[in-house]
Amino acid sequence: MMNPMTWSIPFFRLFGVQVRVHILFFLVTLGMFFREAFREGSYVAPLDVFLFTVIMLFGIVLVHEFGHVFGGRSVGGEAEQILLWPLGGLAYVSVPNDWRSNFITTVAGPMTNLLQCLMVAVVLAIFGFIPSVIPWDNPYVSPMYNYQDGRVYTSEYGLKLYEPNTNTAYGETGKKHDAYKADNASKTASESPHLERAMAPTWLVWLNRYYWLNALLLLLNLLPAYPLDGGQMLQALIWRNSGYRHGTLVACVSGYITALVMILVAFSFESVPLVMLLTFIGLSSFLKLRELQEGSEFANDAGDEDDEDRPKAKPVGFFKRWQQNRTAKRLKREHELRVQDDERMDQLLDKIASKGKESLTAEERAFMQRVSERYRR
Repeated sequence: MMNPMTWSIPFFRLFGVQVRVHILFFLVTLGMFFREAFREGSYVAPLDVFLFTVIMLFGIVLVHEFGHVFGGRSVGGEAEQILLWPLGGLAYVSVPNDWRSNFITTVAGPMTNLLQCLMVAVVLAIFGFIPSVIPWDNPYVSPMYNYQDGRVYTSEYGLKLYEPNTNTAYGETGKKHDAYKADNASKTASESPHLERAMAPTWLVWLNRYYWLNALLLLLNLLPAYPLDGGQMLQALIWRNSGYRHGTLVACVSGYITALVMILVAFSFESVPLVMLLTFIGLSSFLKLRELQEGSEFANDAGDEDDEDRPKAKPVGFFKRWQQNRTAKRLKREHELRVQDDERMDQLLDKIASKGKESLTAEERAFMQRVSERYRR
């Protein structure tokens, strides 16, 4: 109980993976909800804020982490747990120790966001809309350009008034008109009854919000900063040609630089979650570099020199202990899974010996193939 990183509760089990949710995940997302829904001057319905900041965010992050799970399994890895915490998600995936397996496992997460964006964009395009692609667009106003009539449509929280049968916005001829609060919409429209309000259907608005959130998380994850997916992909690509240590060094240094540059953006937008994420990036890069200096991971990696004069290890801090405990638990889970697989493999071999190979089910054949591939590796 002294380690806050273990304050999680089991939520459900899906595809053989235990999904756990950190207590701070609820505190942070609910904090975002209350901050937006009940701030002074807010005109967005609390239910819409809750669906967007809690439910939709939870679902997108969960799909992203299952992308890592299936990516790891595709290269012969094992996955048993996903942890959702305030800064996103962590998929505990054990894969073979090579750059290709790590790259495929990592890139599978952002690919889920990309595929979801493409599917939503296709649906919106069928109905004549181009989704919002600007990160600082207001997702509650949810502006969408309609390429059929040249107008910009919004949700009920935005107001776009046009002259009848034209794409000229009221008040700014030939230019986009700023969105107004919902309480001003009816007033402005009533004062100018001849104008037409461009309001998109509710279900298309929510699709656009889903696209916007997926695109934003995709952009954040592709930042070349360890331990984000972009940083781990960079690490794996450099690992391919220069070794694990060099790849880790470049990814961590890139993490430092990215955090310093993006911190200015975070303060400009007054985004507390983004500040927390950038702080986590800097801290994780620091801890990873210290691990590298102490030779505690992949000590025999090709191209790495032996360090006989390595200084004595420093006292282990809180975050280092958390990383060591997490690694120990992962190794224990892997060992338990291997023991279970070995026992089941023996049972299936006995079944083949007594009843023949044709007696195996499709699931049993797939299991034997997966375990056999792991043995070969």
